[in-house]
Amino acid sequence: MRPRFETTSKEEQVIGVMGSTGVGKSSFIQDALPSNLHNEVKVGHSLRSETTKVQPVSWTNEAGKRVKLVDTPGFDDSRAGMTDAKVLIMIANFLTNEYKGKNSRLTGLIYFHRIIDPRVGGTAHRNLRMFRKLCGDDSLKNVVIVTTMWDMVTPEEGERRENELMSSDELFKPLLDAGAITMRHDRTAKSAATIIEYLLGKSPTIPQIVHEIVNKGKALEDTAAGTELRSEIHELVKLLKDEMHEMQKRFEEEMQRMGEERQRMDEERQRMDEERQRTNEAMSRLLMELDELKRGINGLPPGYDAPSNFPAPETKYITDCSKLLGLVKEHQSTLVSKHLDIASSVASCIIAFADAVEKSLKGIQSASTTLKSVLKSQDVHSLQQFMRMDPHPKTFTQGTWTKARHDMETVTKDIEAILSKRGMLHKIRNGRRTNALKDILGSTKEVIADMGAMVDWWIQVVGAIRYVEDAAPHKTGEAGFIDSVMVALTRIINAFDAYCEIYANCSRDLHDAAEGMSF
Repeated sequence: MRPRFETTSKEEQVIGVMGSTGVGKSSFIQDALPSNLHNEVKVGHSLRSETTKVQPVSWTNEAGKRVKLVDTPGFDDSRAGMTDAKVLIMIANFLTNEYKGKNSRLTGLIYFHRIIDPRVGGTAHRNLRMFRKLCGDDSLKNVVIVTTMWDMVTPEEGERRENELMSSDELFKPLLDAGAITMRHDRTAKSAATIIEYLLGKSPTIPQIVHEIVNKGKALEDTAAGTELRSEIHELVKLLKDEMHEMQKRFEEEMQRMGEERQRMDEERQRMDEERQRTNEAMSRLLMELDELKRGINGLPPGYDAPSNFPAPETKYITDCSKLLGLVKEHQSTLVSKHLDIASSVASCIIAFADAVEKSLKGIQSASTTLKSVLKSQDVHSLQQFMRMDPHPKTFTQGTWTKARHDMETVTKDIEAILSKRGMLHKIRNGRRTNALKDILGSTKEVIADMGAMVDWWIQVVGAIRYVEDAAPHKTGEAGFIDSVMVALTRIINAFDAYCEIYANCSRDLHDAAEGMSF
């Protein structure tokens, strides 16, 4: 049996005020207070709770009774750090301290509900369940369920909703069956006073949570209210784990789909490369056939034109590559979380090619030196031997520049594939990543154009080398080289020297541009 109390005139009669955020708890307390105490209560004007802790306000009424109204935060407080567990601890502490005090007794509990709510949602259900677990059935005779905001509905609508609340087994009916009553508050001091006076006429009560903690020695989490909250938390944890598992499953399925699609893209790219190679080989055979036709049956005819002067090698490549590296560096913090592979591929392509250029310059410089000696001596045998032994200029154009252009085209296609997929674009929630990819895409296309121009330039140089290979065996009497071979050699040497001069610092400049990148 729980102990009973007799209220004396010296004791405070305590009334606890509970309910969801925004139902009018603080406003009610202000309506109930004498005018000189109105500033004691802070009233909110939004759905965000203004009550951050248990707030008691005491006064002596006209009948000489000492009254304490206690405002409490709701179990649906959305502020950072304001958890349901923290709210339960605050309320449990207050109620147990009041029980242990000598001069105060809990006379009543008020639970607030807005009549304007068309239906009772999940948070209101939770608050009501927690309230009932806190009180226990024995204390429900000291409970008033107060409905508020009647001025915001028609009398007919309000009465219909009130009847629904009172007759529902999931809402007010179990509390009413155990002795609780419902009353209306119309935002006046009179209706607030009526509710207070009703509860002041009640004998003191001991809420269930106090009886469990103080008299039975239970830990807070083992009380009825604590068990209810613990079960809800476990259920929420389970739901979140299930959601994370489902998210991981969808992610893995998406990665698998993307992997299969990427494999198809790689296979298609390989097929296109093979087709391009076959086309180039066929074109080379046709050009060779035209050349043979032009030579006629007697070989190189008189007047066979030597290759014309070459334009200067392309110089934009280094500048545009530095610009591209700068863009990747600028956006690296944006890209690193989602598109590290793109950023890394761009940087890797450029740096690897810069190192290949530096390595190749030595071969080009050596070829230029040898050809200068051959030109000076006009020794056909030395020229033929050099052409057989030093294929570097040909392999250079077929290898380094063509491979670099192909690698950059691969990166470009990968970026275009990301931007063209609505599903992937939807996942790029931060628009800055989209803009970064678009900026980098435009810059990669400029670099590809530069590489294409250099590939075309080297094709002309290699064509001149092949011309010299074919024309060198032909002599004019005892004079040695024919004039066209000498002209072609001079132009090839000039092209080599110009290329070496322009790209002498390519590797250093691009490594400097990539300095500080974290890929």
